[in-house]
Amino acid sequence: MTINIRDLLKITEASTKHKKEPRDILFEALEGNCSLYVISDKDIRETLVPCRAGELHHVVPGEFIDQYQPMLNHLQYVDIQLGQPLALNKTAIKHLIINQCFSEVELFREQATVVENQEFDFWKTEREIYDWEENLPEYASITLDHVLVSKSAPTSQTLGNKPTTSNTRDNAPRTALKVIALLMHHLAKNPKYASGKSPNKSQIKELLIELAADLGVNNYGLSKVDERLLTDAMKHLEEQKN
Repeated sequence: MTINIRDLLKITEASTKHKKEPRDILFEALEGNCSLYVISDKDIRETLVPCRAGELHHVVPGEFIDQYQPMLNHLQYVDIQLGQPLALNKTAIKHLIINQCFSEVELFREQATVVENQEFDFWKTEREIYDWEENLPEYASITLDHVLVSKSAPTSQTLGNKPTTSNTRDNAPRTALKVIALLMHHLAKNPKYASGKSPNKSQIKELLIELAADLGVNNYGLSKVDERLLTDAMKHLEEQKN
């Protein structure tokens, strides 16, 4: 869904309007009940690199080196435009709750798209990987004053203190993600729909398109949107594990 600047309200204004502390809105966003954004103040191109997690190497007392593996042959270039709303990820929201600010690099990470048939653990920017280089521009620190929320999202029902029928409906998207991810793992029992030990999102996407054709359902959005949806479903399922 495309977000328009005119549909957004500063979190401090939303706090006053709905009689909720900004901190409460941050927790609601962390739980997936509303989305938060920052408006880009510049045109910029960022290079994103998928990385595999490694071990922390103990150098000297109190100092460790993170030995992650950057997959430099799978770079992604992300073009950010002036005035573009950029969604906050959970890391950014947690930093706002604890530190009252976060690094703008989290906004760029959220722009990454699916990497076909590749297993990796997280994204880093090229600037982060080559952080020993001199004269690389630092990422700005974003404070709560720059955070916005959808005008329609923080209603008294969404941000209420008591559970309501509306709250139950707000949980539906997260429940749907869990259902999707579980079905993906079930499909992955068939080698055709597996990539190593994980579901093959590309093959599952093709299956969805075929099913839509068989049932005479409009397949609009399946070829472009679903892989991000499938990725979000897998991430959500990981977060739900005990």
